[in-house]
Amino acid sequence: MLLPMKRRNFLRITLPLTVAGHLRAEPAETPELLFGVIADPQYADQNARGSRFYRNSPGKLKTAIEDLNKEPLKFVVTLGDIIDNKLKSFGDIMPLYENLRAPRRFILGNHDFAVDDVDKDKILPALNMEKPYSREDHGKWAFLYLDGTDISTWRQPKDDPRTAEASALLKKLAAEKLPQAQSWNAAIGAEQMAWIKKELETAKAAGQRVIVFNHFPVIPANAGHNLWNDRELVALFEQYDHIAAYMNGHNHAGNYGTHHGCHYVNFKGMVETSDKTAYGIVRCYPDRLEIDGFGNEPDRNLA
Repeated sequence: MLLPMKRRNFLRITLPLTVAGHLRAEPAETPELLFGVIADPQYADQNARGSRFYRNSPGKLKTAIEDLNKEPLKFVVTLGDIIDNKLKSFGDIMPLYENLRAPRRFILGNHDFAVDDVDKDKILPALNMEKPYSREDHGKWAFLYLDGTDISTWRQPKDDPRTAEASALLKKLAAEKLPQAQSWNAAIGAEQMAWIKKELETAKAAGQRVIVFNHFPVIPANAGHNLWNDRELVALFEQYDHIAAYMNGHNHAGNYGTHHGCHYVNFKGMVETSDKTAYGIVRCYPDRLEIDGFGNEPDRNLA
């Protein structure tokens, strides 16, 4: 049985805001919008392994949805690894998302492709995704949903040329002794990188703040979990001052870092532990973000 839900203290991330050349003195009290975040439910009909209790995720997700439905959310994003393995797992967990009142958004994770080769092309339809990466606007905010599985050794069937190319890249990264040179990680390709740059330019021209979602962390170092080309993506972000945050899952332990004014928030994995959950509600203000964590999502106060 799950322990009773307990709202955690919010994580306050202060975002610089200038008005007529002066720093804003008083924090805004009314959020411009709210959205929900879930990371790594990683459901499968299988016994627990270590701290991962796969069969408990549907119950945790059901409880989370009940809480999330109490708030006027613009959307709820799941940051990848909806399942642990096997295509049939989607059939068990995806119907639960139908109970969400807010629109559902999904990020692709490595475990979502832990299916038979003949089923690789069924993942996006299973998640009701038209394309692997996209953009969404809500007034003064723009949201980029990235596809961190772009280049990997498992996204495509084993005999696909792209799999061989990814394997060669992984071998090269391993020779460079990069800690993220692990088979469970992946990279973002050149075409998507160009798209990200274009969308950041568009948002900047429109005076929008940007929040980026991906499955894989890029900052800080995450015990071998980072995106293969994390430095390339961070270098792109360094060129802009309107990216408020980058949010990801993958590292179930969670993490946090900041770099060049962008806040990097690694949400904890819902699949972890037998009796506690993990998810959050993000409130977007003109001058800050507030993240209310639930369950294992930690209490933080960052100014």
